[in-house]
Amino acid sequence: MSTGLSPERAVLEVRDLKKYFPIRTGVLSRVIGHVKAVDGVSFDIRSGETFALVGESGCGKSTTGRTILRLTGATGGEIRYDGEDVLAASGDRMRRLRKSMQIVFQDPYSALNPRMTVGAAIREILQVHGIAHGAEAQDRVEELLVRCGLESYHSWRYPHEFSGGQRQRVVIARALALDPQFIVADEPISALDVSIQSQIINLLEDLQDDLKLTYLFISHDLSVVRHMADRVGVMYLGKLVEVADKDEFYREPLHPYSQALLSAIPVSDPSVKKQRIILKGDVPSPANPPAGCPFHTRCPYVMDVCRSVVPELKPTPSGHYAACHLVHPNE
Repeated sequence: MSTGLSPERAVLEVRDLKKYFPIRTGVLSRVIGHVKAVDGVSFDIRSGETFALVGESGCGKSTTGRTILRLTGATGGEIRYDGEDVLAASGDRMRRLRKSMQIVFQDPYSALNPRMTVGAAIREILQVHGIAHGAEAQDRVEELLVRCGLESYHSWRYPHEFSGGQRQRVVIARALALDPQFIVADEPISALDVSIQSQIINLLEDLQDDLKLTYLFISHDLSVVRHMADRVGVMYLGKLVEVADKDEFYREPLHPYSQALLSAIPVSDPSVKKQRIILKGDVPSPANPPAGCPFHTRCPYVMDVCRSVVPELKPTPSGHYAACHLVHPNE
């Protein structure tokens, strides 16, 4: 199986990950089909790097992140974190893994309990895991808030008393409470004003440098990904269609879908003429994906083989992975 892997040590290994949601009908809730949100995704993330998952809304990137952390159960596949089987872990083993694997959610307001002060929300995590109690826990809370750009007295405020950017800083501080090494950042800036987005991105980068963190960065904003990521994985209809180092991906995208996404990035200079690739048609339903290549219904270069044979994610001689019959002809 081709995975878009690195020869360096991988802290996270994902193999043939699947997440299907059942479609039910009738008073007996009979299953009549499945929504294939994640359909055979494989990749590795090296220790200390930022691996970005990109794609249109509904492509399965957020479901992939949540399934890796077991916030939703996997239908199939394998997930290994630091060599340990995440899907097989239970009880104390999963509790230990939870300390190392955390998430920053897209909406910072819904991610916080409106009836708890932010300090109480963070202290609860420390107490449940037996890390700190009482005054020691409060000191740890204030330290985390200050590290994330807030003030120590903010621990006594409620979520509604903060701006959107401040709430996201609180969510990041909470994610750091257990000293994790791996963080899923699920669209962490999409709900924020443009003027605040750069501050949060800089905070995430500073924390990564200081704490040696590893990120799975999920986003639909390719201009942010270019600034943030080390490697990029492109998802379409639940599948990975391209994986490459960031510089190579932006210099020479191989998959037609990736080319269309990159052509949509706005340029700051209005005098620069940029050719847009307009995709025709709608994204197929993940409940009834097309045969063959999932992108063939919208691809401007579609061939007969694309309609019947599913392309594998394979590397070029440069190590740039793509799932496309144009890139790997006669295979």
